[in-house]
Amino acid sequence: MEKVELTKEELQKKIDDAIAESKKGLYTEEDLQRKVTSEVDRRVETGIQKGLENQLAKEKKKWEEENTLSAEELAQKKYEEKFSELSAKEKEIAKQRNELDAKGMLSNAGIPSEKYDKMLPVLISDDGEATKANIQNYIDVYSETKQELETQLKSQYSNVPSPTQGGGEGKMTKEKFDKLGYAEKLEFKQENPEVYKSVISGE
Repeated sequence: MEKVELTKEELQKKIDDAIAESKKGLYTEEDLQRKVTSEVDRRVETGIQKGLENQLAKEKKKWEEENTLSAEELAQKKYEEKFSELSAKEKEIAKQRNELDAKGMLSNAGIPSEKYDKMLPVLISDDGEATKANIQNYIDVYSETKQELETQLKSQYSNVPSPTQGGGEGKMTKEKFDKLGYAEKLEFKQENPEVYKSVISGE
């Protein structure tokens, strides 16, 4: 059998043809995107349809229930629904009023709004007395904590030795004074006015 030699171009064409043949029936990227979009749309429409069907089923059930009630029972049901709606509105109004009162209490206690804003939803309810109790507890805890921290800081500050004039290593000199920070210099001047004058004058 005679051996047929293919040129480079002929070989490349055969390879391309074989690849094209193998891809027949497969999705291109564009086809795939269209398919995905179509499927998403279908699922969304199905979800909407199911939602409508559920809503219709609820309405039908409600209508059937009301249809079996007597005029008096139907009137009672309508009254209860209206009462429940009004009650919910009253609670919301009460909660808003309690929020204003709570903010007033917190402001009067000197607490910045950024310290309690995130806590308000937990502290406030439609019950006025409960809300006041919650807010007062918060104020007490905040004030006690603040007082404790201030006391601790003052205690720590008072333990810092201040520059003094005396004998030995503790004696304040012009060189030591010059190395102090502005706040330390000011404190030294206020607490040791006479020594300050002598240090400044270099005596």
